Amino acid sequence: MSTSTDAGVQAAQAFGILLRRASLVTGIAAVVCVAVAWVWKGPSAGFSSLIGAAIVIAFFGARLVVMRKVTEKNPHMIMLTAMVVYSVKIVLLGVVMLLLIRVDGISGPALGFTVILTAVVWLAAELRGFMTMRIPVFMGGEQPK
Repeated sequence: MSTSTDAGVQAAQAFGILLRRASLVTGIAAVVCVAVAWVWKGPSAGFSSLIGAAIVIAFFGARLVVMRKVTEKNPHMIMLTAMVVYSVKIVLLGVVMLLLIRVDGISGPALGFTVILTAVVWLAAELRGFMTMRIPVFMGGEQPK
């Protein structure tokens, strides 16, 4: 018989695993993006690409960290938390991108390309992780109120 606390701990562990896997795969993609940008347009583009990759890893990683903490405490808040964190993440990512492309020395194409590519890689790694992990969907033994 499983309780909501057990399910919350299992989900929190799953978020931790997803964070490690997605960070690793995205880090590899980031290194490739930085190298391509550096060769393509020079050190400025490489630095811009590095900033873009760091932003994606920080924003997407922060979401999983928040989700992990919330599910440890209150697993019933997973969906609400996911929606709020996603909305905040997208708005902040857009604001940061708009501010960064106005800075002298930042290559907009390299920054944008890296943000898009690393975001897609992160999401693909997360999707693959969710599809291969066994995460409880229903909590047995509890009666609806």
